[in-house]
Amino acid sequence: MTGTIAPDAPPEAPEPQPVPLMRALMPLIMVVAVVGMVVLMFVSGMGRNPMSFMFPLMMVFSTVGMMVSGGAGNKDMAPARKDYQRHLSSIRRAVAKAARMQRESAQFIHPRPGTLWQLGAMGRACERRKGDPDFLQLRIGVATQQPATPVTPPAIPAPEKLDPVSAVALREVIRSARQVEGVPFAIDVSAFEIIALTGDTAAQGLARAMVAHSAALHHPEDCLIAVVGDGWEWLKWTPHHGHPSVTDACGSARLRAATCAQLTELLTAIDTLPAAVLIVLANSSGQLDVTELTPIFDAAGSETSVVLLTVVEAQSTLWEAAVNHGIALVVSTTAVHAETASGRQEIGVPDQLSPAEAEVLGRSLARFEVPTSADDSVKTSEDPVMEELGLYPPPTALRYRPRSGSARLRIPVGADDGGAPVYLDFKESAEGGMGPHGLCVGATGSGKSEFLRTTVVGLAATHSPDQLNFVLVDFKGGATFLGLDQLPHVSAVITNLEQELILVNRMEDALRGEMTRRQEQLRAAGNFAGVSDYEQARRAGQIDAPPMPALLIVVDEFSELLSARPEFAELFVAIGRLGRSLHMHLLLASQRLEEGRLRGLESHLSYRIGLKTFSVAESRSVLGVPDAYHLPAIPGIGYIKSAAAEPVRFRSAYVSGPVVRPQPVDGAAAGAEQGLQGQVAAVAEFTAENWTREAFGASSSDGGMVDPPAQTPEQTVLGAVVAAVSHVPTRAHRVWLPPLPEAIELQPDEQLPRQRLTGVIGLVDKPLFQRQDPLRIDLRTTGGHVAIVGAPRSGKTTAARTAVLALADGISARDLHFYIVDCGAGGLSDLAELPHVASVAHRGDEELIRRTLGFLRREVSRREQLFRTNGWLSSEAARAAGQPDSVLVIDGWGAFKTEFPALSDDVQALVADGLAVGIHVLLTAHRWTDMRPAVRDLIGTRIELRQAESMDSMIDRKAAELVPESPGRGVAPGGFAMLVALTGAADTKRIVETVPHGEQAPKLQLLPRRIDIARLPRPAAATRGAIAVGLEEAGLGAVIFHPEKDRHLLIFGSAGSGRTAALRGIVHQLRYSQLDSKFVVIDYRRGLMEAVPQERLAGYAGSAAVATPMLAELAEVLKARLPQPDITPAQLKARNWWSGPTINVIVDDYDLVAGSRGNPLQPLAEVIAHAADIGLNIFFARRISGALRSLHDPVMGAVKDQGASVFVMDGTRDDGPILGVKPCEQPPGRGYWVAHGQSPQVVQLGLLDTAGDQEDS
Repeated sequence: MTGTIAPDAPPEAPEPQPVPLMRALMPLIMVVAVVGMVVLMFVSGMGRNPMSFMFPLMMVFSTVGMMVSGGAGNKDMAPARKDYQRHLSSIRRAVAKAARMQRESAQFIHPRPGTLWQLGAMGRACERRKGDPDFLQLRIGVATQQPATPVTPPAIPAPEKLDPVSAVALREVIRSARQVEGVPFAIDVSAFEIIALTGDTAAQGLARAMVAHSAALHHPEDCLIAVVGDGWEWLKWTPHHGHPSVTDACGSARLRAATCAQLTELLTAIDTLPAAVLIVLANSSGQLDVTELTPIFDAAGSETSVVLLTVVEAQSTLWEAAVNHGIALVVSTTAVHAETASGRQEIGVPDQLSPAEAEVLGRSLARFEVPTSADDSVKTSEDPVMEELGLYPPPTALRYRPRSGSARLRIPVGADDGGAPVYLDFKESAEGGMGPHGLCVGATGSGKSEFLRTTVVGLAATHSPDQLNFVLVDFKGGATFLGLDQLPHVSAVITNLEQELILVNRMEDALRGEMTRRQEQLRAAGNFAGVSDYEQARRAGQIDAPPMPALLIVVDEFSELLSARPEFAELFVAIGRLGRSLHMHLLLASQRLEEGRLRGLESHLSYRIGLKTFSVAESRSVLGVPDAYHLPAIPGIGYIKSAAAEPVRFRSAYVSGPVVRPQPVDGAAAGAEQGLQGQVAAVAEFTAENWTREAFGASSSDGGMVDPPAQTPEQTVLGAVVAAVSHVPTRAHRVWLPPLPEAIELQPDEQLPRQRLTGVIGLVDKPLFQRQDPLRIDLRTTGGHVAIVGAPRSGKTTAARTAVLALADGISARDLHFYIVDCGAGGLSDLAELPHVASVAHRGDEELIRRTLGFLRREVSRREQLFRTNGWLSSEAARAAGQPDSVLVIDGWGAFKTEFPALSDDVQALVADGLAVGIHVLLTAHRWTDMRPAVRDLIGTRIELRQAESMDSMIDRKAAELVPESPGRGVAPGGFAMLVALTGAADTKRIVETVPHGEQAPKLQLLPRRIDIARLPRPAAATRGAIAVGLEEAGLGAVIFHPEKDRHLLIFGSAGSGRTAALRGIVHQLRYSQLDSKFVVIDYRRGLMEAVPQERLAGYAGSAAVATPMLAELAEVLKARLPQPDITPAQLKARNWWSGPTINVIVDDYDLVAGSRGNPLQPLAEVIAHAADIGLNIFFARRISGALRSLHDPVMGAVKDQGASVFVMDGTRDDGPILGVKPCEQPPGRGYWVAHGQSPQVVQLGLLDTAGDQEDS
């Protein structure tokens, strides 16, 4: 960057304005006037009216305002200073940018020694030739230098008038821009005959760096490097160290000698010395006679520079010679000083290069060969195209030179009838090219595919990946571009689209994404109008941005592509319209060209290539003439036509054939094969010393002869070019990523730290953005519930297990618990091995499923209480306090609703309430409509697999049509294709092994099949008379019956359900909770004969004959307890108007008692309504069959109407719902407990520990 930076002059300070006399006297005059008015008002008597003071006060305020404002003459400098500071900020940025660009420019010209080995891959190795302005300029180090773009002070006519603040800021900007630090500097060594360095190790490192720069940047035809003495072994790899004409057994003889005289003999044998000869004196301890090198200086003409480089001790002869006639440098690790006769001067910080780094550089330069006189015996090429492309023969390693001007995107593709090359120029016509887009049509056997391959290979051989990339599309099998995918230029090879038409849409997204990417990159870099301006600014160092290479899109069989997807022509038209500015070029090829197929693309196709066509009409469509139809049936012959020019006949080059090596003239290498008949000699070690042929032969004979290598297939030109560019590190931007595979394994996201409730379960394909992102689930926020929906065999169960494993991977089992309900085919069974899994229930495990849902509902309530108690405001706060998250997984939501309709409401409640307290739900279903809106609307994470009908999709119906049949494939938000990872037992085992030993989620405990009533928890002391009757399933807590509140209990159950045993247990509990109570037992089957001791038994009836009078008498006793009219309110409250025990009426087999012959309990019907006042509790048990009818019985109906608790035990659906409970099969002692005003809950009643309980009805 050259020129200057010119800041504006600072603003001038405002000049002080004189104050007019009238303005100075005005406040005094007004004060006097106000005082006079006030005095006049008081004297005249007007002062008594407050309003009379308004006018004087207004005059006072006006005077004060004038004094405060100071007039309009004062000028505020703050805005001007602020504007100038903004201007100076832009100047500072310009100065910083200029300094950075100066450093980068110098760094480009003089790279750091440690990076020299990379120049070969960048196409810059050995780029300097004789006559270049930087020839023989060797870098020494970095230093502080004058800016290339200095800041020029503005012209200031009168500095004393400037604003001082702005002037000081300008002075500081100018001062800070006087120097640029860290700029590489070099010396032109051609002006000196000797360069001496001193400083031990640091001097050796600098000398090594200087020689490395001469080897890495200068062409071996123009610069030779010779060594006198030992060391500098790494130079043997460089072509600069090889003798141009003398050879030994290993090739070119090395320019190395033990004495100066020997080196003089080697160098003077060269007919014409190159432009530069650098001689390194390795032995500088006085043993060398430098005068022996005089003939070299004499032989060097005015066009050759001979320079001696040595590391010596100060005060030596060579040092004194360097001080007086050359360059003498004193080197340390931190500074380098130039010593002259007048003293030392520091010039910068020296470069250093280690021997290992020098070795790497030398080996990287070994691929470049020095032309020898033997080249004169090479025959000329018979293929002008290959010769011009530099592929006759193909080199072992291609070196790229930037192609600019007319050479850019211009290559020979064939030869005309006279043998002259025929060029194809992809530049637009404004740049002298044929245009960015073209058409190629050729019938079967015309050589169309070979022509496309030749075009790609020719461009790849002449343009680096930084200048040109390819997208190669073959609608059919892909043979056209076979092997070209290894080129570093290739952004995409898209083949076999005919078999998978879904890839056509994906390719369209990828190409549209590339157009968008280029437009955004141009906009971000500085709103450039096109790639040409962008690249020009980048090369000039005006922007720091990556290169944007041209993109050639070659589409073979495009006509068939448009037949399958006619709408794809719109993309071609868009590329044709925008491709000029974006440097996106189209080359469309096809066997046939149908009329109207191009659909508006004709105007963008500026050049046409017609090989042998099927018909005259096709030839006219392509070229405007019938000539292509009349071509001979020889592959590769065709016409090329651009704009209004006449078609040019050519014959295409051939890159699929074997490499043709130039053959020496007879006798040129007669001795090369001598003595090696059927055998090859053993390879000797390549050293810096030269080998004689005799010595090499002796070594070979000592080591014996080895068999020749096996014959290998001949290499094609295409393969040779691919191999020659394999070393290039730069790779094309990937426009096309491979499509999603059939299956992928579960892989954690390495880019993000592992967090609870997050996981990667698959891959999302985003061709429009040219990337494939991990498919993540995140249950921490609004996505806390997950729904996986897909058709049968779409992989829902696998997706659910993958989600569970992804969430559990790397997370402690103390922090995350899973409760799994598998209503499918058992695909989640093995997840029970995970320490994070508390339970796995299958479709037939109704008890476990009910227990799971009940536990989680209780868990919601428990956590809500914890939130209130601890003041947690969010689930994050609860996690920080150590609370685990719980996930309910239900695989097969439709089957779950059908099998357990009553429990679906619990799931809906969990979805609504659980997320706030860290309880999540994961469901799988066949269709979205399987979920009620109340559930579906609360699902934040939706994973949609293949749908049975695309209309069922809730994400993108159009994208759903394209989902393949493979399990795990689906549609991600945004309409992108996705693939869920396939997991199996190995993944489960891997995650189990990562969990520390001993970590385990609490396993979900089921209700025991039998509970000893003596082990039930005792009710709290405050609940006087309450008894524990069993355990409830949801929380395994005690079920408490309060006789004084609940009063009555109705038990329904089938034979063998444990009705009698339940009554026996309840009687046992009542005996110890109501010490003053009496029992009246109606027991027709004699199952309760010994349940009540005689001292507590008020009556026992085993038949209707006994029961009828006994209950009639009991009814009279109870009626006597009814309150009489004279009872006071205090007595009613204290219930002390009667005395006696509480009566517990125990009736077993009520269905037998209330038979057709009359109900002995009928007399009690009148007093049941007053049971709370008269001390009456009733406990009925009966068969469940007919229970609905019995509820209309006067006695049982009256008991029910009093809010009695109901226990529904084993039964069938035919027994009908009883108080909202549908009877079902239950183990003995278990049923639904329905307390008044509460939801039914599953309860296991406690039983007395007696053998007879198992036999009870």
